[in-house]
Amino acid sequence: MPTHMLLRSLFVATISSNRFLLIPALHLLSFLSKPNRSFLFNLDRNPVLKAVLKRTLYNQFCAGETEQETQACVKQLKDLGFKGVILTYAKEMVFDHKAGSAKDHGLEKGINGKAALHDADIEAWRQGTLRTLDLISKGDILALKTTGGGPAVSAAFSQGSLPPQQMLSALDELATKCKQRGIQIIIDAESQHWQHGIARTTLELMRKFNRGGKAVIYNTYQAYLKETPAVVQQHMAEAEKDEFTLGLKLVRGAYILSDNRALIHDTKEDTDNAYNTIAQGALRQRLGPFGGKHRLFPSVNLLLASHNRESVMAASALHRQRVEAGLPTVPVAYGQLHGMSDEVSFSLLAERDKGGISPEVFKCTTWGSMGNLGTPILSGLLNSPDATQFTHYTACISSVASESRLSTLFAQHIASKKLSLARSTLSITHAIQHSSVILLAVDPSQVTSLLSIPSIASAFHSQPPNSSNQAGKLVISVIAGLSTTSLSSTLLSTPPQNNPTLHILRALPTIHAQISHSHTAIQLPPASSRPFPHHHLETATSLFSTLGTTALIAEHHMAATTAVSGSTPAFWAVIVDAMVDAAVAVGLPREMAQEQVYRSMRGSAEMFLRGWKTGEVRDMGTSPEGCTIGGIMVLEEMGVRGAVGKALRESVTIAREMGREGQGERHVNDTRRV
Repeated sequence: MPTHMLLRSLFVATISSNRFLLIPALHLLSFLSKPNRSFLFNLDRNPVLKAVLKRTLYNQFCAGETEQETQACVKQLKDLGFKGVILTYAKEMVFDHKAGSAKDHGLEKGINGKAALHDADIEAWRQGTLRTLDLISKGDILALKTTGGGPAVSAAFSQGSLPPQQMLSALDELATKCKQRGIQIIIDAESQHWQHGIARTTLELMRKFNRGGKAVIYNTYQAYLKETPAVVQQHMAEAEKDEFTLGLKLVRGAYILSDNRALIHDTKEDTDNAYNTIAQGALRQRLGPFGGKHRLFPSVNLLLASHNRESVMAASALHRQRVEAGLPTVPVAYGQLHGMSDEVSFSLLAERDKGGISPEVFKCTTWGSMGNLGTPILSGLLNSPDATQFTHYTACISSVASESRLSTLFAQHIASKKLSLARSTLSITHAIQHSSVILLAVDPSQVTSLLSIPSIASAFHSQPPNSSNQAGKLVISVIAGLSTTSLSSTLLSTPPQNNPTLHILRALPTIHAQISHSHTAIQLPPASSRPFPHHHLETATSLFSTLGTTALIAEHHMAATTAVSGSTPAFWAVIVDAMVDAAVAVGLPREMAQEQVYRSMRGSAEMFLRGWKTGEVRDMGTSPEGCTIGGIMVLEEMGVRGAVGKALRESVTIAREMGREGQGERHVNDTRRV
């Protein structure tokens, strides 16, 4: 396991294993998840807070915010030795037994039980699940939360019925695609309010797809429920009668806080006994009336999903012993949540049979968004009368949500054929091939996975059809922390001999591009044996001038510029937020306080830009024994100047680390030494 993953796991485990740390942490997360927070506590508005949570909790438990991040995480998990991943499209409803109501996780409509001819919620669930399916490959598992299909689906489940035909068709489509691609499906257990309908639906899918001794569909059985042993045996009887393979995923249970407590075992020991009895009974092919002299054991595939080391290690040892002794058993695999119980997962991987083969271990993870420079840049280009040198634009996107958002935002330009959208690998490849200028505005974590796609990588080297431009393509990267050297080594490592003229520039717009006030830094091309066409530099300057002002920056200043231009808006936001809160504390209404502080900041910035010195502006508002000097003295005594300076130096240090990827000399004023 990489060191950073180990340290992150240790950090999270330390908090989660100590109730005095865990309870405040959970309260904090609950606080942050609520809408309409101030800037300081708003994940969507505060990039520093978002970055901290993403690098800790989010990356510990989730695969990624985008398809590319998710695919990179999946590859990393497989490289660690895991058989594959269990990836879920996490959209569900939870029924609170105590409140007698459904809590909607990702849905916006109430439950009314009315099924339309075409249900938008079911279609949205289908599209999201198909996107999730595209992120995994043969040997992986797709986990489904079926109540994510919306109110009509959950209403049917609550009555123990099959869902609407539209949902059944979507499930059939998914199962067919998965079977063709060698991917299995887990139908997750959910609140007991829905579970009988879910189980009925899953059995119907198993009857159709679980043939020939191989389970494509797994049902999830919760051992903490008193009825589970009987339910498992009922479903085994169905498998025996209709001659299909029962996909048996066994968990302890996850809805103890919302389900009817009377349905759940009274003690943890009872739950442990139920879990181990079912697991080891299946492995021995002796469970209830099945496997004895008078009744054969039906075809079963077993998936043990548990963080309980004793249960899974005992099951693994039993399975290995029976295989080596030539005794009958069932196929078994194991699963733990991404970011949890890594010691159990790696202990299983360390087990070996006589042939040196490890058990099949999966990591279960989810993906989805927790900000986008591409949109304001595109908007500036499309709406600027000065950007006349470009005849057509193609926006390459990675999600249905982005496609829908841009289709609405730029409907007029799409209708006029000035803009088109590309989402599939084929259409993105085509767009790159036919473009003379390419703007790379993806997340840094997506770069490797994006450029590792052969068709996309080779498209960068193709000359646009009917192009009179002999200088080759211009690639402009606005990816934070990615140097032109790193990008060049990826794109220019083995260029086609007939086209060695791909030119790369790096630019750093600021978030002020959203209001056309960016001050974009454009890195001067480094000295090279390949001359950089001057008109490419003019093109880049013209492009970013639609967003505000531009400046040409030498390469050795780019790391500092990344932080000074890119991080300071967040710093100003924190400072302004503190001033507004203080103004409210002393009696001003919040809206009035915001207006006064914002305009004070804006006016001061205009004065500095027009030539006033900072000392002059400070002295103009300061009088002996006055309120301003009193406040300034508090700032000085509290060390604000030093704190702000160190914060900026820390940002620059991190930017340098990102740019040199751990290599090269450290700067004398870096905040730390590595």
